[in-house]
Amino acid sequence: MDDNVSHTGVVHLKLMIRSHYASSIIECNALDGTAIELFVVRFGVQTSSCLQCSSDDSGCDEGTVAPTNCPSPNESCYSLTLSGGFILERGCLGTLSDEEQARCVDPTDRSCTVCSEPGCNRARWPACHQCSKSSNSKCAFHPNRIAFCRNYMEDDRCYAQVVGDDVIRGCQSDLPENEDPCKRNKYCITCSDGDACNGADQDVLKTVTRCVQCKEGDFRCIDGTTTNSECDDREDRCYIKMWREGELDRGCVKKLNQEEQQRCNDESDRSCYSCSGRQCNNHRWLRCFHCAPGQNATCAEEQTNATLSYYCGSFDLGDRCYSKLVNFEVTRGCASDLGINVDPCEGVDTCVSCSSDGCNSISEAYIKYAGEVRRGSTIQNIQKLFNDV
Repeated sequence: MDDNVSHTGVVHLKLMIRSHYASSIIECNALDGTAIELFVVRFGVQTSSCLQCSSDDSGCDEGTVAPTNCPSPNESCYSLTLSGGFILERGCLGTLSDEEQARCVDPTDRSCTVCSEPGCNRARWPACHQCSKSSNSKCAFHPNRIAFCRNYMEDDRCYAQVVGDDVIRGCQSDLPENEDPCKRNKYCITCSDGDACNGADQDVLKTVTRCVQCKEGDFRCIDGTTTNSECDDREDRCYIKMWREGELDRGCVKKLNQEEQQRCNDESDRSCYSCSGRQCNNHRWLRCFHCAPGQNATCAEEQTNATLSYYCGSFDLGDRCYSKLVNFEVTRGCASDLGINVDPCEGVDTCVSCSSDGCNSISEAYIKYAGEVRRGSTIQNIQKLFNDV
């Protein structure tokens, strides 16, 4: 020891050593501060504090209890599961048996964690429903076996899955190589939003997004009456899409390639409509007659040529076909192609809009008739209108 240390200082050091190993906190705190500081600097001894509790103690599972001093200095803290995961214990590593200490410092054994900072063993240890329907019938609808995960993993997830006739619940960290339990099973969920979050019952687990899935070759696909079927992914969206060739397609968004998925999820791109909900893509995509002056010499006549009736370029649940006469010229088309929430007949008396396929086939004479009715013309004026046709 340094010659500059007084005899009194040495006595204090001896008292401090005795104080640490006898766990006499009062005697330790009564020592001369200089002597304590000198001892810490020369011998590296520090008072350790850890959470020391078990699941029987309030706040232990949550890690909210206050840390207390360990019996020995320079202690590590631990958290470990006992009794098959039903009990979580926290404390100072030196208080464990040699066998338990070996378990805690073994890097391959994740049933115990060790840390070295004061009060560091407060991390949340995930807990999940852990059961199987084959061994416990309550596991299907009323799971009641909540236990701490056997292997600690900070970002662990609970899972619940239906496999054949069985329902299995547990911790992802307990699976071989931490595999994703839902990777090849759509009747499966994972969660991390709280302990025992994997309690969804069997019926919920077997509820998968269902969409109308068809192409225009199926005549029922046009009006959306094709029977819906399950998507490949549990959580998906349904879509109705118009191909550039003018063909209609319905299905599950995640079955599309990335470019098409982006298109269908882009609300500003109305060539594809996507939605959430069972069979929500069964809406009819409106077909209207399309023509304009200079494009079709018979546009003013009643439209009977089905080839001039085709799908609107944009999808709108409230879409309408229109026929209107402006400056002695007739135009026909879809309201949705004029913009969002555009009324094609706004400010135009000689205009008719309707909501069924090809309903805008009326002749110029009937468009004029609609205008006369809207303006409140007399029967004589209306009769004269048709006499002039």
